[in-house]
Amino acid sequence: MPVIVSDIADSPEPHLDLPSPHARARFGALAYREFRLLWFGLLVSNTGTWMALLAQGWLVVELSPSPAVAPFYLGLVGFVRAVPVLALSGFAGAIIDRVDRRRLLAASQFVMALATLLLGVLVALHVIQIWHVMLLAAISSAAAAFEAPTRQSLVSVLVGRRELMNAIGLNSAAFNAPFIIGPVLGGLLVASVGFAVCFFINAASYVAVLAAVLAMKPKPATPMDNRPGLWSDMLAGFDYMRSNAAVLGVIIVSAVLSIVARPYITLLPALAKSVLHADARILGELMAFAGVGALAGSIITALIGVRRDRGVIFLASAAASGIVLAFLGLAQTFWGVSAALAGLGVASMLFLGMANTLLQTYTPPDMRGRVMSIYTMIFLGLMPLGAYVLGFAASLSSLSATFLVGGVIVAVVALGAWLRRDVRELA
Repeated sequence: MPVIVSDIADSPEPHLDLPSPHARARFGALAYREFRLLWFGLLVSNTGTWMALLAQGWLVVELSPSPAVAPFYLGLVGFVRAVPVLALSGFAGAIIDRVDRRRLLAASQFVMALATLLLGVLVALHVIQIWHVMLLAAISSAAAAFEAPTRQSLVSVLVGRRELMNAIGLNSAAFNAPFIIGPVLGGLLVASVGFAVCFFINAASYVAVLAAVLAMKPKPATPMDNRPGLWSDMLAGFDYMRSNAAVLGVIIVSAVLSIVARPYITLLPALAKSVLHADARILGELMAFAGVGALAGSIITALIGVRRDRGVIFLASAAASGIVLAFLGLAQTFWGVSAALAGLGVASMLFLGMANTLLQTYTPPDMRGRVMSIYTMIFLGLMPLGAYVLGFAASLSSLSATFLVGGVIVAVVALGAWLRRDVRELA
């Protein structure tokens, strides 16, 4: 049975205020001021993000030559998002373990805000082309290669170990609660006033996270003496991952889901157009169903707490994701697709929460930034790459058939990981 690393403290960084035991028991991770600031900032920012994601997906569908090739172009946008993450994540991890994560988070959020603002300007001027969307998606993705692992690894130093799983669940809820309202608002705005306003609102929403980061207490400077070079640091992260069978198992299963299952949300605009013959408003409603499921999965993660069977939950949620993805491939009605999306939301968010918790629990603090950057490379790099692969496959057959086959693959991989026991026995 793998053992939890002993050097993960029961409290956050010593310079941060430690809430009373009563407050921690009552409010969990939200009892910590620094985490609370970050959480509320993300809640605002992610509402704008989901509005912009719906607008960008529908914009690509509208700019495509025909609905039949829309999945290919959505996948192509996903591909250009994958390249910067795959190229930069290893380097980002080495940087994260060396610098003040708050400042790095603020800088990456600022770049992402500028990218979406420029996209809104191009749309408002009626000069937007698909290559503009791809270029700005690549810039935003490059910033996300630093932002996502910084934010995830920052959580573990803002709260105590006992509140870590609760914090990860709440962090996920801050992403998925806006998943319910953001796409609905985005769909209504696209249908009534056009695409540009969604991008402008998203650019403004990043201010919430920037303000939260600026309000946090500054972190002491990271000692740089006797540290190896960035290249050595980066290789050490990969070596650690390869030498730990359980961590490697979590990474491999996560990689398969990122390529085969998680791209469903990227390709949803094409599914809405080709299978349901829907418009942007209906797409927003479909994404809201996915958001309800995702929020439920996030809340379940936050409520689970410290358990001894997190490896089992991780693999069970992976298998469930595959089964529901296959059902999405079979669904042909609005309510059938909506039910599948809600189920996928629950299963995938529970899976992500378990993966995140297991990796942060079994990784020592001085290696956590690098491991979480590899994790980010998988979900932000391989997921868009998977969207390209699935979009290309769908252009040769159909999106429904692609989801059906993908679901079977995910379920089989989860079963294989279960039989190997390395991941299943993680506590």
